[in-house]
Amino acid sequence: MLDLDTLDSEFSRIVKAADGKTSVAPQLAKAYDDYAKGGVILGADLSAGGDKSLLESAFTVLDPSSGTPANMAAKLCSYWQGLPKPGNAEHGGVDVVSVEPTFSAVQSAVLDVITNLVNEQAVSKQEVQKPYKKLFGAIEDVLKTAVCTITEAMSTTPPSTSSFSENLQ
Repeated sequence: MLDLDTLDSEFSRIVKAADGKTSVAPQLAKAYDDYAKGGVILGADLSAGGDKSLLESAFTVLDPSSGTPANMAAKLCSYWQGLPKPGNAEHGGVDVVSVEPTFSAVQSAVLDVITNLVNEQAVSKQEVQKPYKKLFGAIEDVLKTAVCTITEAMSTTPPSTSSFSENLQ
């Protein structure tokens, strides 16, 4: 993954520059998309996929009372589900046939992380240093538990495929 400090700085800059009239969701979505595409899943290409409109929806409203944590968790996991595409064969094969991520399976855990951090902040009422780093670092820890099945075409006679389990790095 790209540096969480850089992501935190970019989110903080965007939010601080907001004028209250224009949505900053597209800028936040671009920053997060750039960040996510710096991740690594062996055998997958993370630069080819990802629907930024899902991120825009996730970052449109940050009001916990309106159900936003659930929306954010769902949209982030949907974004990640569509991010990895077949990349270079990394397991001895000649081609990647498919990439099957399971990011949608960790949606409830992502929601728990978001909700816990929001609740922790509400209780402590203290300013969090590098809040976006803390949030996205905790979400990233959950995303790293999702398994991506990479299926590669092997150079065997007759031709065959082999599947490999990989995680986000």
